[in-house]
Amino acid sequence: MSTPQLEAQCRTQVLELLVAGAPLQLILETLLHGLELQRPGALCSLMLLDAAGQRFERVFAPSLPGFYSAALTGLAIGPGVGSCGSAAYSGQRVVVADITSHPHWAPYLALALRAGVAACWSQPVLAASGQVLGTFAIYYREQRTPDADDLLLIQQCAALACIAIEKDTEARKLRDSEARYRTLVEWSPDPVLVHRMGTILYVNPAAIRTFGATAASELLGRNTQELVHPDYQAQQRQRMQAIVAHQAISPRTESRFVRIDGTPFDVEVQGTSILYEGESAIHVVLRDITERKQARDRLQLAASVFSHAREGIVITGADTRIVDVNSAFTAITGYSPHEVSGEQARVFRPGGHSQGYLETLWGRLREKGHWSGEVWSVRKNGEDYAELVTISAVTDAAGAVCNYVVLIADITPMKAYQRQLEELAHFDTLTHLPNRLLLADRLQQAMSQTQRRQQTLAVVFLDLDGFKAVNDHHGHDVGDALLIAVSQRMKGALRDGDTLARIGGDEFVAVLVDLQTADDAQPVLERLLQAAADPVRVGEALIQVSASMGIAVYPRDGAHADLLLRRADQSMYQAKQAGRNRFQFFSEAGDKVAGG
Repeated sequence: MSTPQLEAQCRTQVLELLVAGAPLQLILETLLHGLELQRPGALCSLMLLDAAGQRFERVFAPSLPGFYSAALTGLAIGPGVGSCGSAAYSGQRVVVADITSHPHWAPYLALALRAGVAACWSQPVLAASGQVLGTFAIYYREQRTPDADDLLLIQQCAALACIAIEKDTEARKLRDSEARYRTLVEWSPDPVLVHRMGTILYVNPAAIRTFGATAASELLGRNTQELVHPDYQAQQRQRMQAIVAHQAISPRTESRFVRIDGTPFDVEVQGTSILYEGESAIHVVLRDITERKQARDRLQLAASVFSHAREGIVITGADTRIVDVNSAFTAITGYSPHEVSGEQARVFRPGGHSQGYLETLWGRLREKGHWSGEVWSVRKNGEDYAELVTISAVTDAAGAVCNYVVLIADITPMKAYQRQLEELAHFDTLTHLPNRLLLADRLQQAMSQTQRRQQTLAVVFLDLDGFKAVNDHHGHDVGDALLIAVSQRMKGALRDGDTLARIGGDEFVAVLVDLQTADDAQPVLERLLQAAADPVRVGEALIQVSASMGIAVYPRDGAHADLLLRRADQSMYQAKQAGRNRFQFFSEAGDKVAGG
C-alpha cells in the first residue's frame, strides 16, 4: 500500500470514529497507531493538558513503556522541560534530533535512556482560539532529523487530534447540560414518583414533602395503592394496566390520594410509561389541585435557579410577548432585557419561520404543553446562529395558559463541528473533490437513477501520465499545485450531473450519467483528455502531463459498483500500454474498442 493510501486510510478511520461518537481514547490511539504504521520505527504519543493548562493530565502512548507514560503524567510544562513540555509552554514546535546532547532533555536523560528513545519531535495541539490543548510527538530509537514531509504530517495529525479533543469537550459539556436538566426533577415543585407494577422505585423531594414523609425510605418499596384513596383505587389500577398495555388514555385525570398520616388531598395525576434502570416502569407526576396557586409560586421560585444558568431563558405572557429574560439570553443574542421587553418572542413570530414550523410548534404545545427543536436565529449584530429551543406552557388553576417559558442553548459551535467533520469525511483535502467515500455513494445513486430511466452510465478511471516525474523534478508543492489545477479543469470539462472524484495520488474517477449509449460519452472523454493535457504554469515552470483513461459502462460491463471500478481500472492500464494520452473502453475479449 502506498503512503498516500495509508494516510487516507488512517484519516478515514479516525473520521469514522469521530462521526460515530467513539471514546476519545479510542480515536487518539487509532490515530497514533495509524501514524506508526505509516512511519516504521516511530513511537507516537499525545498528551493532554489539565484545565489550568499547567500540567500533562492524560498521556496516550501505546507503544512507549508504561513507566515512561507514568513519569510524564502530572508533569508541569515549562521552558526546557523536554520536547513536549517546552512545546506546550511555548505553543511552538520543538524538534530534538539528539536527546543525549540537547539541554531540554538533560533533567530527563536517564528516563529517556531507560525507555530507549534518542529523538523526539513535538507539535503543540492548538484549539481554534489558539489555546494549547496538549502535544503530539514522534519518538525514534535512533538520532533522527525530520524532513518537510515529517513536519507536515505531525502538523496534520495534531490538527486532526484537535478536532477529536474539542469534539469530546463539547460532548462533555452537553452531558453536563443534560445532568443539569436531570436535577430539575429534584427541584420540581410537583411530586414525582416512579413505580413498577405499583412498587415505588423513586420519589423526588416534593413527593416526600407532599406525602408527609421525612425521608425517601418511608415511600420506597411501598405499593402505590397504599397512597390512593379507597374510592379511587380501581381508577388508578385501570390506568396503570392501560399504561402497561400501551393503550390510549387521557393524559391527565383528577384523583384523590392520601398522605402517610391518612389525610386525603385532591390531585391531578399524569402517568407515562418509561424505561427506568433498563426496565419498563411508570413515571407519575402529581399536582395538588387545592394548592395550585402555591405550586405556581413555587415554580416561579424554582425559575430563579436559572438566573445564572448557561442556557438563555425567556418568559412570556400568554400572548407570547416577552415579560423577562435572563443574563444568558443577553449573552447569546446581544439584546438587553429592556430592548426585548414587550416584544413578541422570535420563536413565535409568523414572519420568522415557515408555516409548517409554526403549525408543529403550536400543535405540540396544545397537545403536550411543551415543544423542543433546533432553530436558526439572528443576533443583534446580524450574525446567524443555531439554537436548541425548548418551550413549556405554564397553566393557571383553571388549566389556561398564563405563561410560556423558553430555554435557549447556543449550538452554533456544534453545527460548525458537524459541517467540518462532514467536509473532512467526504471531500479530498487537497482538491476539494469528492473522495472515495462520497464517490461510492454518488455512484450507487447514479446507477439506481440510470436503471430507472433505462439509460447508460460510464465509470471513467483516470491516471495522470508523467505525474511522478513532476514530483521528482519539481517537488511535491509543485505537484500539488498541478493536481489542483488539472482537477479543476477536468471538473469543468464535465456536464451538470456528472461527478469527478480523487481517490488517491494522481488517480481520479469520473461518473458520466444520462447517456443513451456508450458512444455518447466520447465528447466528454475527449474534453477530459484535453483538460489533462493542457499545460499548467506553476511559478516559472510550464508543466504538461496527459491522462490515460479506462471506461466501464453500466449495465453492459457490470451490475455492481466494485466490478465497474475494477474493469475501468483494468482498461486504464490497457490505455497506458497502448501509448498513454488516450482512453480505452472495457471489452470482455480484450479488444481495444476506442482510443482518443
